[in-house]
Amino acid sequence: MKTVRMIKLHPNTEEKKHLDDLMRVFSSMKRYAFNRLLEGQSVGYLNKTMPAKFKVNKRYAEDAVLLAQSIITSQQELLPQRIEDTEAKIQKTERKIHDYQTGRKTPKVVDLETCLKGLGKRAEKLQAKLYDLQQHQENSTIPTVIFGGRKNFIERRK
Repeated sequence: MKTVRMIKLHPNTEEKKHLDDLMRVFSSMKRYAFNRLLEGQSVGYLNKTMPAKFKVNKRYAEDAVLLAQSIITSQQELLPQRIEDTEAKIQKTERKIHDYQTGRKTPKVVDLETCLKGLGKRAEKLQAKLYDLQQHQENSTIPTVIFGGRKNFIERRK
């Protein structure tokens, strides 16, 4: 059984540097464990090899592997929901296209042609996303996972 204590730290600059280094190493361990689990390596093997590779104790290695496993299972569980949400977005976009084409709605900011062109592009993009998600479901894989902060997320989006 693990005991966790919550404390409030007031580190000086040197202690803050050590803490930042530990957080960076732990994030690297989590990313490493995630990728090795996707490659098919066993949890036991990772728990044995990671402490020596990253120069940390066994508890950090076990926690990193546990977090990596939880990321994988949550992505697998969320896949059907993501597919369902994407299908709903496609239906909503197609309904909007139909409303604009029949004259039931009129665009307020741009002309009709530009509005329909934009909605068509959105529908194409959503269809591609749906196809990608369905491929992941058929192949029992998971979509790409972004580790890191906002900068990595924005770069991945581009």
